[in-house]
Amino acid sequence: MKLMVKHMKKSALSKWLLLALLLLPLAACADKSEQNTATEQVTKTATTEQQSPPPAKKPVFKEGVHFVQLPRRVTPTVPSSKIEVVEMFWYGCPHCFKLEPHAVVWKTKIPEDIAFRSVPAVLNPSWATHARAYYAAEELGLLKTSHEALFKSIHEQGRRINNEDALARFFERQGADKAKFKAAMHSPAVEAKMKRAEKLGREYGLTGVPSLIVDGQYRVLLDNIASYEELFSIVDFLIEKVRSDRLASG
Repeated sequence: MKLMVKHMKKSALSKWLLLALLLLPLAACADKSEQNTATEQVTKTATTEQQSPPPAKKPVFKEGVHFVQLPRRVTPTVPSSKIEVVEMFWYGCPHCFKLEPHAVVWKTKIPEDIAFRSVPAVLNPSWATHARAYYAAEELGLLKTSHEALFKSIHEQGRRINNEDALARFFERQGADKAKFKAAMHSPAVEAKMKRAEKLGREYGLTGVPSLIVDGQYRVLLDNIASYEELFSIVDFLIEKVRSDRLASG
């Protein structure tokens, strides 16, 4: 009886040992499977990172190619805390007309430290007439609605609005009194603004339009620009340059 019990104990022990030996390979496979899964996950992550495009670099524009620095800084008419961007234009210029909607969009995105203003260029008598009309409309509070409308009348509708009578008739349709509008074109306030516009054109070294000047220091060059989007990218670049220079100088 004792021998039988002893035999049964040995038999049970043998079974347990056999079971343990059988389980060892399974445990090893499980560990190896987890390792493989982890390795695959790391590999996938690394592959994904390698395939992800690198962050876009900010464009770098060159002096003499994309912009020039003016010989002397033209003092802006805005507070020193702001950076002035001036657009010189002429109503008869088709490029100025095409630029206008892009300028409107760009102006909606600029931060508070940017002051944008339009200045009519006065390079010849014909341009001077349109400049007077711009300033007269400003004096009479009509500029907000008339600026785009005059551009469209000339370039989309093909109207020849290039003398004082034609301009007075156009602004009459915009709600102005013809006689008052003509008087405003030659008012002391408009005369002063005309002289300022002529002076700015000389100081900016203006030879054509459209022309964009940043902080009275930099004028964008148009010859190597592929699009209006690129034009405003250069303006943004120059704005950042002015900000950096101001920080550096304290």
